[in-house]
Amino acid sequence: MERRTWKVCLLALALAACGGGSADPDAGTTNDAGARDAQPNGGDGSTDEPDASTSAGALTCTTGSLLSGHPEHDAEPGVHANDGDPLRGVEGRPLGWREPIFVGDRVVTVVGQEVWASDLSEASPTVHRVAGVDSTSQQLLDGPCASARFANLQDLAADAEGSLFVMDQTGNAVLKITDPFDPSACEVHFWAGTSVDTTDITPVSPPNVGETEGPGATAQFALPGRMTIDQRGDLYVWDEGNASIRRIANDAAHTVSTLASVESTYDGRAQDVIVDSMLVLDGVLYLYAHDTANQVILEAVRLSDGTKSDVLRGRADVLGFDSSASLQVGGMTTDGEELFVYFKGLIFGVTLEGATRIVAGDEDARSTIEFESGYDPAVPHPVDELHLANRAQYTTAGADSWLAIDENDDLYFVGSVLDPYVVRIDCSR
Repeated sequence: MERRTWKVCLLALALAACGGGSADPDAGTTNDAGARDAQPNGGDGSTDEPDASTSAGALTCTTGSLLSGHPEHDAEPGVHANDGDPLRGVEGRPLGWREPIFVGDRVVTVVGQEVWASDLSEASPTVHRVAGVDSTSQQLLDGPCASARFANLQDLAADAEGSLFVMDQTGNAVLKITDPFDPSACEVHFWAGTSVDTTDITPVSPPNVGETEGPGATAQFALPGRMTIDQRGDLYVWDEGNASIRRIANDAAHTVSTLASVESTYDGRAQDVIVDSMLVLDGVLYLYAHDTANQVILEAVRLSDGTKSDVLRGRADVLGFDSSASLQVGGMTTDGEELFVYFKGLIFGVTLEGATRIVAGDEDARSTIEFESGYDPAVPHPVDELHLANRAQYTTAGADSWLAIDENDDLYFVGSVLDPYVVRIDCSR
């Protein structure tokens, strides 16, 4: 990416952060009526790929029900739940979830300048603030979790010991949270990128922007948007301003290096890429993305050498829609066998070879406007009748919907209509 383009991209993202808009130019459009083929396509756009739904041990989902949030409640923007509130949320204070992860029975998420968790093993789960406090000012402060502050959290990950890592997009920083579920011991530590207490952060002038590699304390990012972790504890960050995947090694210096570039072309022209979700499975990083040529991308990047290959790439027809249909790319998760991705109101299972199947969602429902007339999002529905609607645009980079999976193989869809909400989808083998 040319330096001039890099700076323009940073400015556009920073301005988006001020208004809460999405970087997805296609978000907010309706599903094209009748645009989806009866049979989902494979990775090459053909319909002769093996049907993943017949594979042994494939995940089967039955019903979905509202877990938390008020999808149709028009609360005051930016107002979230209080510590100790019911998981479902209370009037006027919805749960403004972003990327959720599971740490044992706890579901953990980031909400603007805060980190929240809820223990789903409890009979009546409540929500608890782990670190940070929503504020009109943006700061980066480490130390005890109660006094730590963040500027604009976009993603998080957990290591094998249960520590959390959070990625602050506007602060250009990755931070580690140790003992996150023990309020008396919980601490926030700078890990990579901006590594000093920083106050008066503004989206139009983010701190420490650059592409410096090396020790985490002196490394630089350019408004990173997504993050994941491998079994060794190495972190991987999509660094949008530098159009690359950066690795933060789990070593004493938290060494930052570049794993691979993030790029796309269409009709011989380079395209900008927005990465919507990333995960690591069996030594491979999978990124789910879209580009400015209206292509959906599911790409595999080998962690050993950064070589890349496509699982899916093309217009909407790679997922069974008409090729001219607009995109609505969302979250991704895995059960260790398949990848699960959200696209235009449906959750697809995708094999590592690119064969696809529908796991959940009503094919006839609009996914980017509202729930269809007569649909009650507060009651359980059969999995093929679920309206996985997602209208609101409340993230500044990548997806505005997310997926997660728990230890029981139940799927979780996070979307937003008037307010963010979470649907738990019961699944088994």
